[in-house]
Amino acid sequence: MKMYMKSNRRSREISNPIPNAVAYAVIRNFLVSKEFEETREEYYISKLDKKQVNQIMTDIKWLFRNYKDLEVLTIEDSEKKSMRFIL
Repeated sequence: MKMYMKSNRRSREISNPIPNAVAYAVIRNFLVSKEFEETREEYYISKLDKKQVNQIMTDIKWLFRNYKDLEVLTIEDSEKKSMRFIL
């Protein structure tokens, strides 16, 4: 899996290969952390219970095994810093 980070619209995107375990932790953190609560609301993701988060993670792991070069998640904050995860 690769993580692409970009600090603003004009800067270059930085590509970093990361272990799947780290990627899963970041995605899970996005789904449950209060830090990303407003971002989730923008994408109409309501508060998820533990069972729903586990199901999402199971589905993402299935995607990892079956599809390559699939963009799983893009997070962009108000300062235009973005982070993309691609299988």
